[in-house]
Amino acid sequence: SSGINAEWPLRPGEENKVNKETEMWVKKHHDQLQEKVENWMDKYEREVDQKSEQLSNLKGSKANILLKLQELTLKYQEYEEVVMEDRAQKEKAKKAAEKAELEIRCATKIQAWWKGVMVRRGLGPYAKKKGKKGKGKKGKKGKKGKKGK
Repeated sequence: SSGINAEWPLRPGEENKVNKETEMWVKKHHDQLQEKVENWMDKYEREVDQKSEQLSNLKGSKANILLKLQELTLKYQEYEEVVMEDRAQKEKAKKAAEKAELEIRCATKIQAWWKGVMVRRGLGPYAKKKGKKGKGKKGKKGKKGKKGK
């Protein structure tokens, strides 16, 4: 270490030159790095602004979509009520038609039964007439007899 100290007083100009060059190199790189930092900061701010704008747009779009969803949900519920009411009315009409058909079939059976009773007992319009009683039987026997020959 004494050899290095011995040379110091001999080269003061060279030391200043190296010191100046080192300072210039450090300053140059510092300036370059500072410029890069500023560029990155500008880029960061632009991207943050851009992303913030995109986020705002997406939030607005989301709000609009949610409103549309609520409107469509309400419409769906209204339509569903209409469909349910329509189904209930159709079911009610179907049951009424089935009931009416059953009533008609039952009424027809009752009427047929009653007509059979009236005919077998000879009541009402199916009663045998007193004056034509004898002729009616002879006429029938005669007719049967003629068919048989």
